[in-house]
Amino acid sequence: MSDKQNLSCDIVDLSYDGRGIGRINGKTCFIDGALPSETVTFRLTNQKRNYDEGRITQVTSVSEHRVEPRCKHFYRCGGCSLQHLNHHQQLEFKQQQLLANLQRGGLTPQIVLPALSAPQWGYRRRAKLAVQRAKDGRLLIGFRNAGSRRIEPITQCPILTAPLPEVIKLLPNWLAALPQAIRIFEVELVSADHSFAIAVEASRLPSDKELQSILSGLQDMNFGAVQLWWKTGKQTPFKRLDSGHDPLTFSINKDIQLAFEPGQFIQVNSEINRLMIAQMLELLPDQSITQAGTAIDLYCGTGNLSLPLAQRFNNVVGIEGLAELVKGAKENARMNGINNVEFAVADLNQSLSVANVHKGKEPVDLVLLDPPRNGAAQIMPWIAKTKARQIIYISCHPATMIRDAAVLTESGYKLVAAGVMDMFPHTSHIEAITLFEK
Repeated sequence: MSDKQNLSCDIVDLSYDGRGIGRINGKTCFIDGALPSETVTFRLTNQKRNYDEGRITQVTSVSEHRVEPRCKHFYRCGGCSLQHLNHHQQLEFKQQQLLANLQRGGLTPQIVLPALSAPQWGYRRRAKLAVQRAKDGRLLIGFRNAGSRRIEPITQCPILTAPLPEVIKLLPNWLAALPQAIRIFEVELVSADHSFAIAVEASRLPSDKELQSILSGLQDMNFGAVQLWWKTGKQTPFKRLDSGHDPLTFSINKDIQLAFEPGQFIQVNSEINRLMIAQMLELLPDQSITQAGTAIDLYCGTGNLSLPLAQRFNNVVGIEGLAELVKGAKENARMNGINNVEFAVADLNQSLSVANVHKGKEPVDLVLLDPPRNGAAQIMPWIAKTKARQIIYISCHPATMIRDAAVLTESGYKLVAAGVMDMFPHTSHIEAITLFEK
């Protein structure tokens, strides 16, 4: 672009996605890499009717909260967006974003919960790496560039938990040794408590002879206790190819462990997950070890929240849309000796499907839901009809949670407590926990 498109402005705020907000002649500019209270020079990257977009080329007046990013790939990789902002200020930004969004939705919590925070580095136990072969035959392995489909090859990732950063360094050589006839699309790395897995999405399964060579290559890399999983399509589950049988497991508190497989949803920040479970239990009425009544856990996955709830309620019903996750949840209940929980498959986009699971057998004391980003609009009317004493809504996208909450407030519920959980440090992603009471 021409020099005329190098502009300068003062940054007055951060957008929801972590970009600096400035204004030139009244027109809003969203600028990658800029922070509030800074004056920056930036280059335009996109012009719209109502706003412009750009990327900083120079910071002429530096914020006191700016820090040096730890990762050398930060300014090109699409994984993190806030490594240049002091971590404490990241938490402040996320809490302010949540409260401002709630207020715009007509919601004011009686209690603002302290932000849940844990170590900001080495926290992420799962990574999905794109793989692409360059024109010169080299394999490019990394994350997508911010705002594009181009792969940013990486050699480090300080937000990943051990041993994944070391695995990333060795992974290109191992992949390069795979049979040329097998096209590799994506590699998922998952760290469990006592082992880790490399899960490959490829054009086909290896033959028996190829598999022996691939497993031998893993041993030569000295990865340690590693499992090899493989699949050949986005919608197919991973299949384990090594000869081991021990499952991948992680603990969620001192009493409960969960088994899982690559490709299944898990909370990637183990410490925040433990703190979230503890906070969830603290939001319940103060009672003795067991609380009489029934709790329903929607979008229950493999039992991450259902099983801890079973320690406080007489009956817990976990409902999930994917049969393979329900199968895993039942196995996790069995493995942990928990007998007062049942799991069922239902279409969580249909109130009738969910209602058919519960069938009004007993009064509901708690409804817990942790939906995906698009929220739970279709089943909110059913949730309100349960007349549960408490509703705990855990959200990975507060905008949809606030939309869904309108159904609750219209049914006589009030927002008692709300707070953020720093599930993804150095990103603009906001995870929130809210409590509604009748």
